[in-house]
Amino acid sequence: MLREERRAAEEAITLIRPATGRLVDPDIRDEFGLETMDMNMGPQHPAMHGLLRLILELDGETIVRCDPVMGYLHRCQEKIAENRTYPAVIPLTDRLDYFANMHNEHGYCLAVEDLLGVEIPPRAEYIRVLMCELMRIASHLPSIGFLLLELGAFTPILYAFRERERIQNFFEAVTGARMMFHYIRIGGVKADLPPDIPEKIWEYVDGLEKRLEPDFIELIEGNEIFVERTRGISRLTQEEAIELGLTGPPLRCTGVDFDVRRDYPYSVYPELDFDVVTDTAGDVEASYRVRIKECYESIKIIRQCLEKMPEGEVMADVGRRVRPPEGEGFGRVEGPRGEFAVHIVSDGSDTPYRVHYRDASFVNMQLLQEKVPGHYLPDIMPIMGLVDPVSGGWDK
Repeated sequence: MLREERRAAEEAITLIRPATGRLVDPDIRDEFGLETMDMNMGPQHPAMHGLLRLILELDGETIVRCDPVMGYLHRCQEKIAENRTYPAVIPLTDRLDYFANMHNEHGYCLAVEDLLGVEIPPRAEYIRVLMCELMRIASHLPSIGFLLLELGAFTPILYAFRERERIQNFFEAVTGARMMFHYIRIGGVKADLPPDIPEKIWEYVDGLEKRLEPDFIELIEGNEIFVERTRGISRLTQEEAIELGLTGPPLRCTGVDFDVRRDYPYSVYPELDFDVVTDTAGDVEASYRVRIKECYESIKIIRQCLEKMPEGEVMADVGRRVRPPEGEGFGRVEGPRGEFAVHIVSDGSDTPYRVHYRDASFVNMQLLQEKVPGHYLPDIMPIMGLVDPVSGGWDK
């Protein structure tokens, strides 16, 4: 009798609905006195993406509830901006998603320029796009490397940071900094490109295009462990992704063909030829494929920027003291993790009345609560690789 009761209890534990993570028949749990266990993962877990805490309810190895707890890196960014002049807010945006600094600066400056109605010099527009696409590659490849590292593969992260290091060398030569750039300014960019940089960037992307296949695609996609740990994990439908408000690779890996650069064009993207990368599987493996293919598209955009970039000024005349008229300004860009948007309310003074950032990491984190239940505990890290959150983004 005890053996039959134990078998019934074990069967009950496996009766999990992947969509909700709840037992099909809770009466069985009550009958045999089965209990779940609560477990804290983070905020200082070695595999966690920043300061994130997950409160997990486990039924054996199966997760039945996942509650993300944020706020450990909250810095009152939006409130601080109300006491800074408009140009002085730009360094704060660098400290949001610190793997997408250029995109943060670009989105904020677009919002202020929307208020001012200022026209940006064409050369500055091309430089902005050039820097942002280099930034996208410098974000996507480490994201892929981190995903593989969490699965036990160490080599890809070394290749990823080799490429990121080379791109950071370009950033340092152009901006004077390796991470917190303060380069994109209201009205243009801080300084023109050094004379030797365009040729060096061209040589670099030529080499990178040849290295992506052997160093990443062949190494990763031929790995049976990677396929088993990512295929079918956290599978999303298009309807679920749209309902959650996802953007970026987590949205496009479901087949939703949306990209701010094309659908809400800004800067010189309408003049550039590129494809929006999508997949249909909607799982962790599909999000990897989207990111690696987007690196090829970024290379294509970078080459066009270098070819089409005109001569001329890199900064419009906006004055030393920026005082937009009363009203509202809005800017949105396609960052590595999805849509980054900035909404600014001006009262006519030289400081913003209100600033709001819409960061993709914060919105995409909703996926954890909805899609982690029903998976095993070791599956959390691959799912984090699908979301690819950055703590500076979700905690403003």
